[in-house]
Amino acid sequence: MKREGSVTKVALKNNKGVAYEYWQCRYYDNTGKQKRKLFPPTQEGQREAKAFQKAMTKLKGNGELVSTSQTVSSWLDEYITTFKKNKLRESSRERIIQSYAKIEASAIGNVPLDKVNAAMVQRFYNQLAGTWTDNNGKEQKRLSSSSIKKIHVLLSEAYRKALQLNLIARNPMDAIEAPKVTTKEMTIFTDEEITKIFEAISTLENYKHNTSGLHNYRLLFMMLLACGFRIGELLALKWEDINLAGREIHVHSTKSTDKQEFHSAKTKSGDRLIPIIYDHLLQDLKDYRGRDGVTRLTGFVFANRTGGAISYQRVLLTWQRICELAGIEGKTIHTFRHTCATRLLEKGVPTAEVARILGHSEAATTLRLYTHAIKNYNEKIIEQLRGADIVTKPVKKVSR
Repeated sequence: MKREGSVTKVALKNNKGVAYEYWQCRYYDNTGKQKRKLFPPTQEGQREAKAFQKAMTKLKGNGELVSTSQTVSSWLDEYITTFKKNKLRESSRERIIQSYAKIEASAIGNVPLDKVNAAMVQRFYNQLAGTWTDNNGKEQKRLSSSSIKKIHVLLSEAYRKALQLNLIARNPMDAIEAPKVTTKEMTIFTDEEITKIFEAISTLENYKHNTSGLHNYRLLFMMLLACGFRIGELLALKWEDINLAGREIHVHSTKSTDKQEFHSAKTKSGDRLIPIIYDHLLQDLKDYRGRDGVTRLTGFVFANRTGGAISYQRVLLTWQRICELAGIEGKTIHTFRHTCATRLLEKGVPTAEVARILGHSEAATTLRLYTHAIKNYNEKIIEQLRGADIVTKPVKKVSR
């Protein structure tokens, strides 16, 4: 019986049936795949075969003797399907698939998994930071630093798992530093923009072809502005989550982008009670709940014709139309949340309470994101402390 790593003489026939002798070294790589290498049928060939056998045994012992037919794309596909898919929320799964799609469309996606090196990965990141052409010849827009960071995380996790499974000998991602994420300057709506936005909503409501009146976008965008919801949280909101008598809204779930799938809050702080601060919003909610003479106690606040939650895509299209009518540029639905937070801080609401309303786990996050957006923040500090002395009691001079 031939043992692993053995050197034996074999006779192999060529395509004409003529037999030739060789020294053969049989061995298995770290994935269990059988390999062999042939050497000339001489004493020198036998010495070379034994030296090769010794070298392969050492490499395998170090976990370095690997062989894979996987490309970067094929391994990522297997990694996501086998090791990640069932562990992720829908929104997280969608983001990973988006990252995978960028890798698959690039040149690095077709490279054998074990042939990628750190320089190739870095060039790929540099490419993503500008406009680039994919494998189909289509020009792709530059990616944000946060999107490149997500790609880096996916590659790092996938290569780490490949190393654990002995699909590769070394992990090229160990030599790559995580891309730094540059935070965009926080933008909020001005008072003038807010006025234009709701004027545009009135225009849409009064449009002659808008006969359904199914969705109250005025209330939807007012709740985003007044309560600081994330859009997914608002679309998941049900009437049973709203306590009109107690002026509170229980936020505990979020809706997937365009599916009727809902998930509980990611963190403990995300499950929270939001106050209904403004009297006019409270009245609008009461009126909307009791429209058409029917008091709604259950069901989605913003429902489609079949009773499900309306889609994010529908809200986004409406927002784009509002921006066109109002002349708003460079601001998104999430800007309502930023504006809500900034206004609460401007009104003197404690940072910890603003963090609680927003669902931030730490007040430091709220401070970092929003205090710089508050107008004349330094002037307000000066006004509060003007005339005060940093030393409250006279300090006696020490005689020497």
